[in-house]
Amino acid sequence: MWDKMSYILRAKLQPSLSNQCANSPPATTRTTFLNPFDATLLSAVKAGVFVSQAAGNGGPFPKTLLSYSPWIASVAAAVDDRTYKNHFTLGNGNILPGIGLSPATHANQTFTLIAANDVLLDSSVMKYSPSDCQRPEVLNKNLVEGNILLCGYSFNFVVGSASVRKVSETAKSLGAIGFVLAVENVSPGTKFDPVPVGIPGILITDVSKSMDLIDYYNKSTSRDWTGRVRSFKAIGSIGDGLRPILHKSAPQVALFSARGPNIKDFSFEDADLLKPDILAPGSLIWAAWSPNGTDEANYVGEGFAMISGTSMAAPHISGIAALLKQKHPHWSPAAIKSALMTTSTTLDRVERPLQAQQYTGSETMTLVPATPFDYGSGHVNPRAALDPGLIFDAGYEDYLGFLCTIPGIDAHEIMNYTNSPCNYTMVHPSNLNSPSITISHLVGTQTVTRTVTNVAEEETYVITARMAPAVAIETSPPAMTLRPGASRKFSVTLTPRSITGAYSFGEVLMKGSRGHKVRIPVVAMGYDR
Repeated sequence: MWDKMSYILRAKLQPSLSNQCANSPPATTRTTFLNPFDATLLSAVKAGVFVSQAAGNGGPFPKTLLSYSPWIASVAAAVDDRTYKNHFTLGNGNILPGIGLSPATHANQTFTLIAANDVLLDSSVMKYSPSDCQRPEVLNKNLVEGNILLCGYSFNFVVGSASVRKVSETAKSLGAIGFVLAVENVSPGTKFDPVPVGIPGILITDVSKSMDLIDYYNKSTSRDWTGRVRSFKAIGSIGDGLRPILHKSAPQVALFSARGPNIKDFSFEDADLLKPDILAPGSLIWAAWSPNGTDEANYVGEGFAMISGTSMAAPHISGIAALLKQKHPHWSPAAIKSALMTTSTTLDRVERPLQAQQYTGSETMTLVPATPFDYGSGHVNPRAALDPGLIFDAGYEDYLGFLCTIPGIDAHEIMNYTNSPCNYTMVHPSNLNSPSITISHLVGTQTVTRTVTNVAEEETYVITARMAPAVAIETSPPAMTLRPGASRKFSVTLTPRSITGAYSFGEVLMKGSRGHKVRIPVVAMGYDR
């Protein structure tokens, strides 16, 4: 589970099937920040280790985060501008979109479509779920050879006992020209990645398109009164899926990426802390793979793999953090995290606000305007992070102060997990010197403070702020000049203008006279009492 590199520690969390759609706070402690895993990572940060952690793959639903604490860089996953798509052309001219990292069938030629269930050697093998094409020995090679094998995407693929790779091996051993996998039902949050295969193959992920395929196959296939096939008349061809499609709408928040608000306890009460922290590439990521790895059936024995998940996004942040540590060896983990966050971007490559993949009412994917609950501070910008201008620093004592300030927290529990007493508090958790501001229950006017430290040459910064209309925001002072290494405090005051029952989003922007731009997100929900 652990992957160590220099001062970098990455915690890799993959949720189980049971918590894909809803977060499950750790059962051993009432406070999410003090679950054993987060407490262990606090010790790592105390030792000077930067920690990045996958936010979780339970998106696109709210409160699905699996990374809670301020000492951790919680990483959401972005889709970049490279996708792999393919298509299957039916004999009736209908073209079905799908995914398949494979070569095409022979140009200008169609092939007969043969469903696995129609070429069983013995009906008794139905107990083996033959439609998912994992066992070539139960299928009639004489009927499959030279044709396209039609298979069904069963629940076995979801739990990992079946794989696209095995379908490819089955089709190849039977002499098939290629294969088609039809997804007939899908659960919310399911993600499909293209799997590299050596023969033509495609996965039809759209359930309605799979139904079109099956309907065409059934109408084209002649059967006797017992249901046995008399003749196979359905035909088709598989397109070229090896060529990536590039577009300029990236980055986008991936559908599966876990969303905020962050929670602080078993009751799913909102925390005064923004999560995730940052967005990084996490969809269709090519990376080295252990040939001995067994947790992904499609890549057993392979040296490289292409995987999607927030666990693919977290290593990007670890690697960039290592570069920052190399350039600034004396920076604390909090300083590195600050540099990453304050220099991130909330715009895509054509300068439009970031969008997030989301479900519509019909469970089809669409794009909606993204918020800090989707991307945290924004998408990472490695070049800018190397020279952030200002940093928001914090240390072990600050994190203890944050814990001791949480309303209703048990000081004995803090002592149990940290072996440290609650010697001081911050009045309010929002006063932790983090590069974001979150007030989940804003009643009346509330002022929070932040301290910035100049890590560049002397520079004068003008401070401005903007917020959605429901919450008023003011900053003080309006400007400040900092010498190299100097620290200064500023305050941010928030007041609810109207009670909407929803969060308001904004930002504080500090523009330096030497060109540095330091931005932190602001999140608040107003209440009347």
